[in-house]
Amino acid sequence: MTQPRKTLLDSARLGLVNAINSVRQGLLAAMHALLFRQFRGQRDSVSRILIFRIGNVGDVVAATPVLSGIRQRFPKAHICLLTSPGAPGSPGAAELIRPGSMVDSLIVYHKSDIANWESRKRLVHRIRRERFELFVELSNILAPFRQVAQSMAVARLAGCRYAVGLLVAESRWFPRTQALHVPFPQESQRLWNSVGPDLDLSPNGPGRLPVTDADKARVRTLLQKKGLRQAERIVVMHIGAKRSANRWFEDRYAAVADWVQANSGNRVVFTGASSDHEQIEHVLRHMRTEPIVACGQLSLLETAALLEQASLYVGNDTGPMHIAAAMETPAVAIFSARDFPNQWYPHGNQHLVIRRDVPCSPCFKDECDRGLICLDRIQVDDVIQAIQLQLSKPEQLSKPAQGGFLTGTAKCKSD
Repeated sequence: MTQPRKTLLDSARLGLVNAINSVRQGLLAAMHALLFRQFRGQRDSVSRILIFRIGNVGDVVAATPVLSGIRQRFPKAHICLLTSPGAPGSPGAAELIRPGSMVDSLIVYHKSDIANWESRKRLVHRIRRERFELFVELSNILAPFRQVAQSMAVARLAGCRYAVGLLVAESRWFPRTQALHVPFPQESQRLWNSVGPDLDLSPNGPGRLPVTDADKARVRTLLQKKGLRQAERIVVMHIGAKRSANRWFEDRYAAVADWVQANSGNRVVFTGASSDHEQIEHVLRHMRTEPIVACGQLSLLETAALLEQASLYVGNDTGPMHIAAAMETPAVAIFSARDFPNQWYPHGNQHLVIRRDVPCSPCFKDECDRGLICLDRIQVDDVIQAIQLQLSKPEQLSKPAQGGFLTGTAKCKSD
């Protein structure tokens, strides 16, 4: 296909996508006008706020800048987070946000809790008893029209007079064309844009997770028991990911970890869930140096305390990457090309993201059937060079050894 013809075809595709998005958002705007009052004149009179955000670790942490901003904007209001991690046992907001920090309370439900109309009615009645005035939707990045309309109905049935943030997900038609031509914001920025203007929010940082002194003490004790000396700095490496399509190769992580421990003056600490033990063992079999393994031994907030202490996070596109960003620890983040560029990059501008575009991206697949060709294009030397650049920054050179629990800040770049 000639370049002029391809350019014309891409323009037509993008025009269709924009038209679809405009029609769907227009329908939602009309429904909103029928069901809710205008909020702008009521910003200082609201005393009870319900925020709706579902998802697992990355989804929740991406929302913490907005949660923190709402807390700052409405310091006297009672703020409740309505959330679901999906299936029972899945990690989510309950493991990351303590009542009394960004929010005053949480209502957590699972898919099984809304399996039929009767159970959904019970959840709505439970919410209605709390007498919330304002409903804030922090919509999922994949939220279809039907899901946002349901949220709107729940908010109205629960008695909320005002609602903001009810936005349908961007259409995923012609994903390759969009990936090449559409600038997608980071998820944290998308959420901020969706409600910040209506709520008159002021930027106030990354939305740090509520780590306590007890969390920090637990981490210090664990590291000391595993042989970390007081003078040693640490680099946290996370090789797992919920989707296999996001996982870089274990032998390459081993080579990077060996380089870090032999050349940077940092000790590597591997984190992960108990289910990541087998992957960690594969990495250890390829290594010549001895790292610290904290896999399955820390809660999510203890992991946040560990990452707050670290010189650097190195790992896949997964929940702990977002936790590192929330704790203002710089990251070297290894991304597959399964999703749109930039959408799930870590919050802030101190991070280096390594991502390689390929003709089949974005594919949105959880499991790759093409040999992970996008990740295969990321070599060990690419990651080592990014680590060298990150660790050479003045704020990292001056960061104290373990026990310091300091922070940093900055901008996300794509390789």
